[in-house]
Amino acid sequence: MDPTARILVVDDDRPTVMIIERLLKKDGYDVCTAFDGKEGLQRAQAEKPDLIILDLMMPKMDGYEVCYRLKNDPDTADIAVLMLTAKGGIENSDGQKFAARLEDRLRGFEVGAVDFLIKPIKAKDLAKRVKALLWAGGF
Repeated sequence: MDPTARILVVDDDRPTVMIIERLLKKDGYDVCTAFDGKEGLQRAQAEKPDLIILDLMMPKMDGYEVCYRLKNDPDTADIAVLMLTAKGGIENSDGQKFAARLEDRLRGFEVGAVDFLIKPIKAKDLAKRVKALLWAGGF
């Protein structure tokens, strides 16, 4: 039997976490959660997930700082980080949203994020991104 990918969802908005958790579990993933940046960093270090879905704006420690710390810790440096943001967005012709503020995306990539999703999240976009990132990571 193939192992189940473990995904950590870190967001201070509990309804968002519950929705993402439900969607991921429906697709067969093992999901753990955290509700602020500090807790997310601790859970990542303890759980060693295959993927982290990380909100950008959170109390105690923002997503940039969490990602930076993860990528500078040898135990967590290889975990893919998909950042979530509610900081606006623009849609392409397929209705897919992209961050409007280039500086936010660039800063995220500089600290080690591999991709971004704009809130509100569409279930099909989340499923595609998660599958692609796990595949790219060799899972």
